[in-house]
Amino acid sequence: MAASFPINIVTPERTVLSAEAESIQVATVNGSLGVLKGHAPLLAMLGSGECVIRLDNQQIRRLAISGGCLDVSRERVTVLADAAEFEEEIDATRAEEALAKARQLLASTDVNQRDSAAEAMRRAQARLRVVRGSGR
Repeated sequence: MAASFPINIVTPERTVLSAEAESIQVATVNGSLGVLKGHAPLLAMLGSGECVIRLDNQQIRRLAISGGCLDVSRERVTVLADAAEFEEEIDATRAEEALAKARQLLASTDVNQRDSAAEAMRRAQARLRVVRGSGR
């Protein structure tokens, strides 16, 4: 069994996960970041994307995460996310509708609204990646 560390994933609404993990891979604004026990301390801004956690019992948990920050210390990892959903919590139909709407807005929106339309598109794409299981 690999070395584990405490991990907490929290949103403004709830504690999503509090467990012992062997690894976490999460989307940051600068790309994907993987963390194992003993990782150097860091703070990173989260983007919209997939988060994959390998728990100490070898179970894999996958979430769609958007916004917030990742806090890695020598002892623990804390994810403070604006939103986080496990794959079983995601409604694929709603995510597809949100993606279509975001694409439509991105194509027709004025320059001042493009950033929010692009972020909505990234959130919907992340949710669909998680629910469809890409990367497994």
